[in-house]
Amino acid sequence: MSSDLSPSPHVDDHVFGHWVLGFAKPTGTSARVGLIIAVILNCAIFTIASRRFGLPSLPGYDGSILHQPSPVAAFITIAILLLIATLLGTIIAGAVRFEAGLFAAAFSLVTISFRCGTMQSVIFEAAGKQSVYNSLILELIIFAVLLALLWTLLWILGRANVANQMHSTDAAPIENTSLDCLTAVITQIVATGVFMMFLCQSEAKNQSLASVAIASFLGTFVAYKYAPVRPSIWYWSGPLIVGLIGYILAAMGQDANLAIGSPAGTFAGLARPLPIDYASVGPAGSILAYWMLRKGEVVSA
Repeated sequence: MSSDLSPSPHVDDHVFGHWVLGFAKPTGTSARVGLIIAVILNCAIFTIASRRFGLPSLPGYDGSILHQPSPVAAFITIAILLLIATLLGTIIAGAVRFEAGLFAAAFSLVTISFRCGTMQSVIFEAAGKQSVYNSLILELIIFAVLLALLWTLLWILGRANVANQMHSTDAAPIENTSLDCLTAVITQIVATGVFMMFLCQSEAKNQSLASVAIASFLGTFVAYKYAPVRPSIWYWSGPLIVGLIGYILAAMGQDANLAIGSPAGTFAGLARPLPIDYASVGPAGSILAYWMLRKGEVVSA
């Protein structure tokens, strides 16, 4: 982190606390170790909880949370786990980056994703009907709302943190214009969508997750180079919107081969990952790229 004579008034330039794990400076190896520990602990919590509460009820087959025997209870459980993971990640690695807790929480969702089936099993359960994508649209929206609420919580806490650290009330935060933010989001969506169309050639779990992660990461790289704005929400929301677009197109009949559980067509790559795939490595990959691009730009508080 670079230093400045006056602290930045922008929340995105601040962190929570001054130490990683309570004793290490949040730079170099200690920063990476702190983030890794936060992710590992959260993944362990998600793994234990998903087995304890039966998420999904049929491991290896059920792929949709909304298609669980009790979807409301399932989403409440996931929401609580995400909140715990965000707070724990912030306590452990909040001194590294403002949204370290959200990164750790989103990434930890992969532990449930690996227990789920694939899009093929979801389509089979729906007898190959394209209407199944209507529920997947709703499911992805729920995940997006949960992540947005968690980010908003961190933002509110961050604003309070900034107010405590600022010594002058004259400085105003540097804000991007609405056009800049819109450009960043659209560019991220287009770039991620194009990468997904080439990368996601199968609904297999490993390929779906890898495709979403890589496409989101590269999409943010392209978008930031073209429209560098902050905070990170303008980029990590992109993969979620790409998933919604893919499901909407599939629900409209753009994808073929649904009877055999294998979406095919020009935009089929967008509809092959599950909502939980998009909600986990999508935001995580985008946030990671955002951090790498902003490295050296962040002003220490």
